[in-house]
Amino acid sequence: MAIAMPIMAWCCATVDRHADDLFAAGEYSQAARAYEAYLDTEPEPDSATSKALYRLAVTYGSSSTSLYNPEKSVALLKRLLAEDPNGEYSLAANLMLELQKEIVSLNAVMASRRDLIQTLIADLSTLQEDLDRTETEVGEKNETVQALSERIHRLRSEIAQLSKRLSDRESKLEMLKEIDLEVPPF
Repeated sequence: MAIAMPIMAWCCATVDRHADDLFAAGEYSQAARAYEAYLDTEPEPDSATSKALYRLAVTYGSSSTSLYNPEKSVALLKRLLAEDPNGEYSLAANLMLELQKEIVSLNAVMASRRDLIQTLIADLSTLQEDLDRTETEVGEKNETVQALSERIHRLRSEIAQLSKRLSDRESKLEMLKEIDLEVPPF
């Protein structure tokens, strides 16, 4: 049992150093796996644990990594501050926690705005369809009005012609009456 403890400590320290080397080399995905494996051994809270938590939080909190997950970064920072509130990484963790909370909040606002934009785009599409349909109906109504206008114009012209014919006939009738009045009865 006395031999197992130093081996376990050496193993965890090696994993932590390996994770540090990967992190320094920019191999964030591999470093994260190594830090998580180290933390899965449930080491006692100390500066190595704080560093592992902090670097994991940085990895998950950086949008330039494939592991970007600001919510997970916030959880890791909270754990670090709970386990080591006055440690070497506590100031940086507090600053990063505030920034990550703001990022999470802004992401929620952005998601809400994206949803609103999608809703507005759908509404705009519906309004465009309504406008197109209304323009078609207006066009059809304009054609109907134009046809009725033309018909009214033709009817007025016919009425004018009929009125002239009627007037001509009335004049002829008046002439016939005069002629009839001039002719003596039989």
